[in-house]
Amino acid sequence: MRARDAGVILINVLVALALGAAIVVLMFTSQENLVDRTRRSAAATQAEALALGAEASLVAALRRDMKEAPETDHMAEPWALAAQEEVQLETGSFSITVRDAQARFDLNALAAGRLAQQQTLARLMTALQLPDQVALDIIAHLTRRGPVRDLSEIEALDAPTRAALAPYVSLLPQSGDVNVNTASEEVIAVMLGSPSAARQLVKRREMAGFLTKGDLTDAGIVALNGIGFTSAVYDVESRAEVDGLTITLTSRLLRRTVLGQRDVRVITRSFSPQGTDAAPLPAPPPFRR
Repeated sequence: MRARDAGVILINVLVALALGAAIVVLMFTSQENLVDRTRRSAAATQAEALALGAEASLVAALRRDMKEAPETDHMAEPWALAAQEEVQLETGSFSITVRDAQARFDLNALAAGRLAQQQTLARLMTALQLPDQVALDIIAHLTRRGPVRDLSEIEALDAPTRAALAPYVSLLPQSGDVNVNTASEEVIAVMLGSPSAARQLVKRREMAGFLTKGDLTDAGIVALNGIGFTSAVYDVESRAEVDGLTITLTSRLLRRTVLGQRDVRVITRSFSPQGTDAAPLPAPPPFRR
C-alpha cells in the first residue's frame, strides 16, 4: 500500500472516530436534557399542587370564618393571619398573600350611575391629584359599557394613571361596600370625605382590633354610604417553590350565601409562567391631605 493511500485511510478513520464521538456526546447531552426537562416538569407539577393546597387552606379558613364570625371581617382573624409566614415542607415551600378586595373603592359601582359613587370618585381624584377628566372618562366608560374586570379595559386610562389608581380601587364582580376594618386610612378618608374622622377611626381600630357601627357613631358618622364591616371578595396569591422552581397562583375568592348555605368558591384562577414573577406596581403617589 502506498503511503498516500494509507494517509487517506487514516484520515477516514479519524473522521469516523470523530463522528462517533460527536454522536455519543450528542446522545449524552440529549439524555441530560431529557432528564432535566423531566425533573423540571415533576417540580412544576409538585409546585402547582402545593400552590393549590395553599389556596384550599385559605378557602377553608374563610368558610370557617363565615360560620364563626359572620358579623365582621378584620386583619386579626385566622384567614388573615394564615398569610403571615412561609411554610416549609419536605417537598418544598409555599406562602400565601391575601388581600381584601373590599378594602378599596369599587369602580364598578359607578356603572349604576349613582351620584354618591361619583362624588366619592371625585374625592379620590383630588386625593391622588389626578385630572377631573380621568373621573369623567371612567364614569363614561362604565355607564356606557358596564362593569370591567381590569383597568386596562378602560381605554382612556394610560399606564401611569392605572398604576396610581390600583392601590385604592377594586373591580368587584358584585356590589359591595368598603370594609372599614381592612381599608387604609387614605381610602376611609375618601369614602367619608373627612381625613380627621378617618384618622380617629384607624386609631380606634388599632387599639380594639376592629371597628363596629358604634365606633362610627361615636366619630359622628351617621350615614354609612358605601361603608361596611364585612367582605365577600378576596384576592389570593399562592407561591410555591420546589427544587428551585417557583409557581405563582393568583385566585379571586367569593363568599356567598345561597338558599341559606354559606360557601366560598374560586371565581378566577391563573398560574404564572414557571420561574417568573409578576412585576410589582410602582409605589402609589402621596395623598393630598
